[in-house]
Amino acid sequence: MAKKRKIMSKLGDTPKSAPVEVVIEDVTNHPLCMHGPTLLFSSEKGRYFACSSCRNKKDCTVHISEEDWLKENVKKRNEKYYSLIPTINKNQAWNNFAEVRSRPVSDRAYCNTCQELYIVSKTKKHGKDHRVITPLMDEQLKQPSSWLPLLENDAVEAQYLFTKKSAGTVLGILKNNSIRNILCIGTPTVHEAAQAHPDFNSILLDYDKRYHVFHPPDKYIWYNMFNNYMFNANDDEKLLKKFFKKSRDGGICVVVDPPFGGRVEPLAKTLRELTDMYNKICEKDDTLLPVLWAFPYFSEPYITNMLPEIIMHDYQVEYENHKKFQTKTKTGRKYGSPVRFYTNLPLITIDLSNDKNYKFCDKCKYWVSVTNNHCNKCKECTSKNGMTYRHCNICKRCVKPTFFHCQQCERCCQEKEHVCGVEVTSQVNINLCISFLYIMNVFTYTKYIYGLQKTLCCGC
Repeated sequence: MAKKRKIMSKLGDTPKSAPVEVVIEDVTNHPLCMHGPTLLFSSEKGRYFACSSCRNKKDCTVHISEEDWLKENVKKRNEKYYSLIPTINKNQAWNNFAEVRSRPVSDRAYCNTCQELYIVSKTKKHGKDHRVITPLMDEQLKQPSSWLPLLENDAVEAQYLFTKKSAGTVLGILKNNSIRNILCIGTPTVHEAAQAHPDFNSILLDYDKRYHVFHPPDKYIWYNMFNNYMFNANDDEKLLKKFFKKSRDGGICVVVDPPFGGRVEPLAKTLRELTDMYNKICEKDDTLLPVLWAFPYFSEPYITNMLPEIIMHDYQVEYENHKKFQTKTKTGRKYGSPVRFYTNLPLITIDLSNDKNYKFCDKCKYWVSVTNNHCNKCKECTSKNGMTYRHCNICKRCVKPTFFHCQQCERCCQEKEHVCGVEVTSQVNINLCISFLYIMNVFTYTKYIYGLQKTLCCGC
């Protein structure tokens, strides 16, 4: 019989789960795993190297203490990854794509088991137990994201795709800023929409290597955004530099959609490194590249702390394959998708005049949700999550309408199941609060992900 979990009811009984911090430094000399260079993490138990992508040890077992990494035998054992990390042959894949495209629709097929595009009449190696998709229309070959089975391991891939509406909004924003070139990081639907539009030039950097089967060699890079790692190494680095050089006079923007559980620190470092590469090649100043970063609204403090040039816009990014992250559908969240755009582009250029869910604020001078009212005391439209916020004269700020002012905490808090003393101020101590709330049986981890602000923060 399984042991019963002991429920701790006092704040002093909070589990001693050490907050984990990412140490931002050059990863060139770090240990390797199957996902490229590891990241250096720091906790109360010490500093250690672990996978940049996987969020649990079951998906990637590399875990080396900083002290052990100084030992020659440990470094020697880790050298095996130099040969184990796979590469892809993009030229061969593109030649195969051209051959398949030349065949009749009924003779085209894709085996998701083998991750291979093939001609039906030429091979019988894909048996009945394989996941085969056929026939394939021309439009499907141009837009593989519309039909490829999704990668469903949320601990690694967390693959959710922009709706056509959101992808179109991205192109509209870039057009208003006279930007022609798009660095699509984890945004295949934006890349496909850009490829179909004569005004844009884009390249896709994505961890899903299946996309190399469908895109020209100069339009796709197999990429890990958390360590800025290109799996085809020098070849892809040359390709990216060439793309940067060509985009010098046409404007460029990074459109990035990371997994929601990803750490902000390495993502911010990646954007800085890409900016440094671009500025060096194009002889530009040190200004951060234009960015459209899709991430949940409750990550605002962490992103703006790491990248103060970036601010959050009120636009709700919708996802084709996420039932919760859509606007006002039967299965969607009551207040719409929690994902927003973080950007350093002028907010006035995000034109949402064709969307009835938004209105133009004459005081803020940009488009906001119809439920977002302008506060004359805060001098801004203050809603973050789709609710209509109200102003607390004691806190001197706007808070959710479901909040009350706690005299003990001396701040506005969620009234339902409120626990005094629990507050998140940075991404470093989120894990500690999750553990505390789980043991207190207040909210589950899932509710945390979909509504962190409901439980943990003080009304932002």
